[in-house]
Amino acid sequence: MLQLKNVSFGHADDLVLSDVTLDLNRGERLGLVGANGSGKTTLMRLMAGVLTPDQGHITGTARVAYLAQHAALRGTTVLDVLTPAALRDARAALDGATAHLERGSEADLLAFADAEEAYRQADGYGFEGRALAVLDGLSLQGDAAVDALSGGQMRRVMLARLLLTPADLYLLDEPTNHLDVDGAAWLEGWIQASPAAFMLASHDRAFLEAVTHRVAELERRTLSVYPGAYSAAMAIKAELRAAQQRDHAAYRRKRSALEEERLRRQSKARSANQYNHKRARDPDKLLAKGKAQNAQNVNASHAVMLERAAARLDASAPPKPYEDRQLIRLALADAPPGPVDVLQIRGLGVQRNRCTILRSIDLQVRRGDRIALIGANGSGKSTLLAALTSDAPCAGFRRTGEVRWGQNLTQYWAGQQGEELGGLITIEDALLGANPKLTPHQVHEVAAQLGVPGGPGGLVAHLSGGQRTRLTLARLSVTRAQVLILDEPTNHLDLPAIEALETLLLTFPGTLLLASHDRALVERVATRRWLVRDQAVTEA
Repeated sequence: MLQLKNVSFGHADDLVLSDVTLDLNRGERLGLVGANGSGKTTLMRLMAGVLTPDQGHITGTARVAYLAQHAALRGTTVLDVLTPAALRDARAALDGATAHLERGSEADLLAFADAEEAYRQADGYGFEGRALAVLDGLSLQGDAAVDALSGGQMRRVMLARLLLTPADLYLLDEPTNHLDVDGAAWLEGWIQASPAAFMLASHDRAFLEAVTHRVAELERRTLSVYPGAYSAAMAIKAELRAAQQRDHAAYRRKRSALEEERLRRQSKARSANQYNHKRARDPDKLLAKGKAQNAQNVNASHAVMLERAAARLDASAPPKPYEDRQLIRLALADAPPGPVDVLQIRGLGVQRNRCTILRSIDLQVRRGDRIALIGANGSGKSTLLAALTSDAPCAGFRRTGEVRWGQNLTQYWAGQQGEELGGLITIEDALLGANPKLTPHQVHEVAAQLGVPGGPGGLVAHLSGGQRTRLTLARLSVTRAQVLILDEPTNHLDLPAIEALETLLLTFPGTLLLASHDRALVERVATRRWLVRDQAVTEA
């Protein structure tokens, strides 16, 4: 359906993609993964024809529909936005022809027949039913005003519009962003039932696991394709990476042995060249000198041969395996465990601007619990976390009931948009804010591992998105808080960072309260689940 052959693309002197080759087959579902900034969106824009490659060719006859991360919406209502221009024109022509039927002329009847056929060909009789089904699956209202939509709702409208566009190949860039668990599950079913091909750039591991046949990974400007759904593909990648590490380690051992022998031969050649004729007896001086010169020549010749062998070995050396270090390694003392009873919630109610969000909540948290808050968008998960950590986090917020934390517990909180970094000026401020007991040496050590400019004195405001991600993970790595409270911590994280976060949370010895739509993270980390729904919170 679509073929990329030796495609390269860059901006000025910055090469984004290099020598990318890929075949997409009819009905295939290909996952596209890679770190933030690796070029996934650029690759999709090339495939959609929005960009032109600098080198190579993209060929194929497939009708391509592309879901961009940002696009303008034109229309007054959601259903109006979804309706194709051709269908709107056909409907207007049919309405006009219908109005003229009362004149009863043969020309009017023929015009009506033509307009009705055009309307049928434009899917006028089936479109609204399909549109309403898609809107229901994505929790949208067809009569909602476009100018009143939130950012997340606009993103879902864009997705709905794309799914209703006839195409042979759909390119979806982060399609599960702003979808809750039910919305993501509905989208999985829609994709699985579609005969079209899909390329899906996503950080949602559960989504990729459910719908993909192959996984393509962009890493250091190149594309590697692995068979199977996400877990199988990553297992194959891990095996290949382990084999590459073994081959590279064997090369390093052989290279080291050659270098050691070359240096030994060079040393012997120098020693032979330093022959002292005064130490030999007069009759043996000529013979001794000849032996020394011969030893020098032999050892020097062997040293040259070994140097050439090392050069040949270097020319065929396997590439050094790429290691993306996300987690900070720092030896720190364990935090005190704290009390067994971490949190008691009795009769908790929350109102915001006089609207009841939660009522009559009774819950208990014990030391070591890892609790995931699950539920639809807008159900009150973030509100519950705010109620547990503050009496009045915003204007119009009112809390009733009892929230009792255990004695001498320390908490670490992180918001959806990285709010915990707000007000922090330097890298040092950010690290000490997570753990005030870090020594200056430890602060410098963590800053060096982060690889950010300026070291501990570097400004947080000047960090890129990837650097802010590493700083957030570093703060979680060094904190000695006994309770972590994380609101959608995987927002804006790429897959390597999400998996690093998962590893960190699995090894965290304290108590965790986590609001997340990441089904894979919840499945692997949580020991308990709280379902937030209909103003109530229940054990799930």
